[in-house]
Amino acid sequence: MIQSTASSHMLTERDLVAIGKDLLDSDPDRGVALLSADRRVLYSNTAAGNMLRDGTPRGRDGLLPATVDHWLETFIDRMRSQRGPASADIYYPDEAECRLRISVESTVRDHVPHIVLRTQSQIPWAEPSVRRLQSRFGLTLREAQVAAGVARGHTNAEVAGKLGIVEKTVKNVLMSVFTKCRVRNRVELALRAFDAPIADLKHRRAR
Repeated sequence: MIQSTASSHMLTERDLVAIGKDLLDSDPDRGVALLSADRRVLYSNTAAGNMLRDGTPRGRDGLLPATVDHWLETFIDRMRSQRGPASADIYYPDEAECRLRISVESTVRDHVPHIVLRTQSQIPWAEPSVRRLQSRFGLTLREAQVAAGVARGHTNAEVAGKLGIVEKTVKNVLMSVFTKCRVRNRVELALRAFDAPIADLKHRRAR
């Protein structure tokens, strides 16, 4: 069991799972599903169901469109043979329409491989607000303020002037932001903040 830091109340593993599901189901913008290595859906939140159950032919699991299921099969085969990356992205239904962006990432639970699948509408957010950046990437208030300014194209000096801090502090905070947002530079941070895809990021790092 895990003890809450706010009080002496003890949370069981079942409590934590329930809380996690509540949080996932409360976010209508992003769909999340956990799949077994044979492409069976073990859990999906409401948003994932709403986005993926679109009346098209189904794959092995009723949640997954046939085209997504086929792509997943290829991804899992590459993952098992260790010839491919541990994560990948596609547009659905295709790159021309790109109604959704679907991201998958391999993970291991109790020594058993699983797949985390995330779906999100390709309608971009108008502004990467400080509050949204905090919740999406687990940033502190200062990190989110710096990230928002940089994502909008401001220089370090401009961000520092607006926040009333020195430019060196902005640079230091930005390094932490890059790590938490899993990006390498200002351009990738802007893409991530505005929810644009960063293609083959992990693959490029490995090359």
